[in-house]
Parts: sequence; structure tokens; C-alpha cells
Amino acid sequence: MGYSARQKKVRTTIQGANAIVKDLKAMEEAAANVMMAGAKAGGKIALEDAKRNCPEDTGALKQSLHLVEGKATSTKATVQVDYDKSLKYGTHVELGARGRPANPFLRNAVDGNLEKINNAIVSEISKAVGRKI
Repeated sequence: MGYSARQKKVRTTIQGANAIVKDLKAMEEAAANVMMAGAKAGGKIALEDAKRNCPEDTGALKQSLHLVEGKATSTKATVQVDYDKSLKYGTHVELGARGRPANPFLRNAVDGNLEKINNAIVSEISKAVGRKI
């Protein structure tokens, strides 16, 4: 007498699966928004410092400084402190040029404020998820 077990295929459906997928996508979008809010909070600190330390001749470079939003996902968001690219001399001011020493006001705005920037990011994200630091 032999025994044979055959695997049986089982099909299931989840009622409300579309609603679940929609909710998960909304959560991912909300997480990306929280990450971007944190990145902007940190970026504003760097922007203010860059404006404070930007060398001024006509003031055009200083006035053109602004934040540029990059990509945001549920785990990462980026912002960039940038200037109007029509001002061709911005790179020469930051990096230097022949006969002109570098004045890295953008790089120093980030490097000199890393702790403040990190604290602002953590604070903004903590506030968004309802936690106190």
C-alpha cells in the first residue's frame, strides 16, 4: 500500500488590495515629503551662511543664491544651494581663477555648519513624525 501526496494549487485574492496598494504609495509619498522638508531645513542654514559670506561687488551673485530641490524618496532627499548660472563668474569666485584666489563661500557654508544642518534635519523629521528630540 503506497501513499502519494500531491501538491494542490491554491489561489487566493485579497479583498481591498487596490486600497492597500494606494495607502502604501501614499505612505511612501508622505515619507518623501518629510525627507524633503528635512533637507530644506538644513539647506536654508547653508543658504543663509552662503549669503552672509558671499563676496559682494555688485551684489548680483549674492542675490541670485537660492535653494534647488533635488530628488526625494522615502529614504533620501537632496537640496542644493546654487546661483544663477547666467552669472558666469560664480565658479571663478568659488574656485578661484588665474590671478584670483578662491573664495569658497558655498563649500564653507556647508562644511562650517554640518552640526547645525544635521540638527535641523533631525528636528524637522522628528517634528513630522511626532517625536520630541
